Amino acid sequence: MVKAVRVLVFIMAAAFMLMGLRWWVDPAGSAVEFGMTLSTGTGLSTEIGDISSLFITGSLCMLLGLFKGDVRWFYAPTLLVVFAAIGRTVAWAFHDASLALNFILPEVVFAIINLVAIKLLTEQKS
Repeated sequence: MVKAVRVLVFIMAAAFMLMGLRWWVDPAGSAVEFGMTLSTGTGLSTEIGDISSLFITGSLCMLLGLFKGDVRWFYAPTLLVVFAAIGRTVAWAFHDASLALNFILPEVVFAIINLVAIKLLTEQKS
């Protein structure tokens, strides 16, 4: 079970890294995947910089957690996706956005996998 969770975390880290890097090389394609249209000027800089940094940082934190054996690194990416899911829900409930379950559900699953990894890897260390 521990090995399977480690593999899942690695796959999620790799996916996050690829999504972050794609924002650098193909922001238009990345935006389409997220149901967005790209801004221009400073807005475009903010979209590419902020969104890519979230994914790349999340990926690196998970990889550090896996390879250093320190589950504390899993907390930051877990919080990022939990608050993204909450923010999407707030956007739907209060700001007339579409309910983005196609993004919210994977974020919840991601958070659960990371929380399970934290628990299992902590127990394994004890």
